[in-house]
Amino acid sequence: MNQDANAADHWQFSLAVYTRDGVAEHCLALQSRLGLDVNVLLLMLWAAGQWGDAPTAAQITDADSRINAWRHEVVVPLRQLRTRLKSGPAPAPDAMTDVLRKEIKRLELDAERIQQEVLAQWVRKQPQMRLPAAHGGQERQRTTLLQARNDARAQAATQDASPAPYRPPIELADTAENARQLAVLEQTAIRVVAHYEAQCGEARYEQPIAQRAAAGSAAGEHAGEPWLALEHAHQVVLAAVAVFASA
Repeated sequence: MNQDANAADHWQFSLAVYTRDGVAEHCLALQSRLGLDVNVLLLMLWAAGQWGDAPTAAQITDADSRINAWRHEVVVPLRQLRTRLKSGPAPAPDAMTDVLRKEIKRLELDAERIQQEVLAQWVRKQPQMRLPAAHGGQERQRTTLLQARNDARAQAATQDASPAPYRPPIELADTAENARQLAVLEQTAIRVVAHYEAQCGEARYEQPIAQRAAAGSAAGEHAGEPWLALEHAHQVVLAAVAVFASA
């Protein structure tokens, strides 16, 4: 795929957010906990930044439906295969199969970029795109997003999970613009999380009784942390606001 300096702003924004310190771990936690599609979260945050307003719940559902089949039939199998090769089957893991795993990782990233482009095309067709964004439009963001390109590619949305060291929370300048944008992006993230929480609940309901009981037992381990998913999403939002603010 062509990933030159003219790459789309939505992709550069996603890479710039994802590769900020600690954000990958929060995204992977949401992916593991809810089956949340990180590309949908990042693209909805980008859309909210363009519009100056949060996408509606109906818009998030519609956008997710556009890439649902691609995610389940292409992206997820590539991710599962890459993950499986970290421990087997024989002769994996060894030097020879590690080369293959890295190539699969590259293909996974390409598949996710296709997914993001479909979502970005959906964003551009929404009625909000005919209105000027409250934060000043796309041009003000372009330089910073393009500067993120080289460092971001090597660590993009398919990097392997690893234990997350403690990192202090992201701090934002106390300005009216940051506060306004934070409110819009927080609302966006809450709606995205709610969308996948609903899907996760429906999936559990459709499982056989024995599997549903096991899933319920696992969910009980987090019963004392009902806001954990929103806290992970909040950290992604802070990174997104920081990227917008630096543009």
